[in-house]
Amino acid sequence: MNKKAIGFYFAGLSAILSIATVVMVVLYAGQGGQVNPLVYVALGVAIVCDGSLLFGEKPWSDFTGIIAAVLLAYALMVVLSDGIWNIAESINGIQMVGLPELAGNNIQIAVVNGLAMLTAIISCFTKKSK
Repeated sequence: MNKKAIGFYFAGLSAILSIATVVMVVLYAGQGGQVNPLVYVALGVAIVCDGSLLFGEKPWSDFTGIIAAVLLAYALMVVLSDGIWNIAESINGIQMVGLPELAGNNIQIAVVNGLAMLTAIISCFTKKSK
């Protein structure tokens, strides 16, 4: 008997995309990219919050979904603001303080993190179980 509603799948997808974002951020940092340590904390807590939504409708489900979406938005903002020089220098073709070769990584992280945030927001407005 399948008692899972669409919100369950969006929460699971958000957790998977958040894990993918963590992996991408770790690889980005390994290549010399600048990553604020709070990004790791925010993404980790967002993964836990999204994972908790997989247990169905609970009294705390609404709050953990909102917390996950907010933390994913924070991580997106920080990663983009820390990598803005990479993107700007890649577009302009000059190198000053950033690493233009990492601009693609910044954009990929932003896209995956943005999708994780979008699925987290959708899961806030949908039921997790039938």
